[in-house]
Amino acid sequence: MSDSTHDQAAWRGFRRFWASTAASNLADGMLLSATPLVALILTRDPLAITTVTAMQYLPWLLFSVPLGTLADRVDRMVLLRIASATRALGVGLLALALATGHVHILMLYALSFLFGLAETLYDNTSSALVPTLVEDHQLERANGRLHATQTVANSFFGPPLGGSLFALAVAAPFALGAAGYAVAALLLTVLPLTHSKRTPGRAPTTFVKDLEAGVRGFTGSPLLISLCVLFGVGNLASSAAYGLVALTVVERLDASPATFGLVLAGGTVGAFLGGTYGDRIGRLTRPGTTLLWTTVVSGLAIAAIGLADHVIVLSALMAVDGFVVLTQSVIGVSLRARLIPDHMLGRVTAVFRTLSTGASALGAVLGGVLARALGLSWPFIIVGAVVVALGPILFRWLSNDRIEATLSTQQTTEVKV
Repeated sequence: MSDSTHDQAAWRGFRRFWASTAASNLADGMLLSATPLVALILTRDPLAITTVTAMQYLPWLLFSVPLGTLADRVDRMVLLRIASATRALGVGLLALALATGHVHILMLYALSFLFGLAETLYDNTSSALVPTLVEDHQLERANGRLHATQTVANSFFGPPLGGSLFALAVAAPFALGAAGYAVAALLLTVLPLTHSKRTPGRAPTTFVKDLEAGVRGFTGSPLLISLCVLFGVGNLASSAAYGLVALTVVERLDASPATFGLVLAGGTVGAFLGGTYGDRIGRLTRPGTTLLWTTVVSGLAIAAIGLADHVIVLSALMAVDGFVVLTQSVIGVSLRARLIPDHMLGRVTAVFRTLSTGASALGAVLGGVLARALGLSWPFIIVGAVVVALGPILFRWLSNDRIEATLSTQQTTEVKV
């Protein structure tokens, strides 16, 4: 089989997986706008509202590593099917509770935790799956297309649809979201089971030994640690700020709850462009430079959101932040995939995301505490300023020379092996 034919076959396999994620991400988008609106019905306490976000990210801190280890021991497609079915069940239960009027903030916390647990399994597994579906030179393109599709469904179409359905009937976006996850699970069942492209021929090991190897794989790579700090600080800041956007729209800007979905959708234009063209933008500058300027611009945009005096300004600033964050994600996720051997992608990525994504749980609580103590504007200003200040420091750890030297050394080691 020629290289061109092999590339086309690999891309066709990726497109099947790519298509299967659309339904679940549309459901994600509807819940993104509808869940905070449910919280607003139950309470106006900033900390109570941001705790909903914290509960969704808490599983990353508690279960990411064992679930990521599982992704290296069990067929990854099977795990994706389980995660999608679990999300369909959890969101369906919330829709039923809302339809019957038997919903409580504690129930919202519990279901947010269940949803986050399934999301942890899904995201860890899918991150490990993509490099096994495409060739190395297709990785940026695949990640870019996947992120762009996720952004369009998750943030462009989903939020306004969720907000509109919520205005018609509180349970409607959750019922349709449950159906979306169910469709995603069914689509995954028609895809073939997947296996690692590289099978090193190692002897079978125990779950605990695999988990320990994943931790060592992460701690043994200074560049991975540095990249994790970058993602962790960004996620903490985003969670601290964006967990308060719904309350900002309704309370500080005195807009209608339905406007919240439109605000998220408007900001997605930038995120879509970042996801679509992030690989091309990354080729214009070296990776370390791209990671630096995207970090600084993101911090400035988050801080400015705290000063926005109109929903249109708020939406535009979110578009800027979405653009740079998605560009950074395309470059950073592709770099991370090259730093981790395929047979360890699940568990090492899980350790990475325990810290980087798990920081979102802490950020959500931090945002609620700051808003309660100082007002709704200050969480945006404070965390944005922190991100800007840390940009140059992070660049010293993620310099272009350091990235290139690490990748060169790794490629030499693989050739020797």
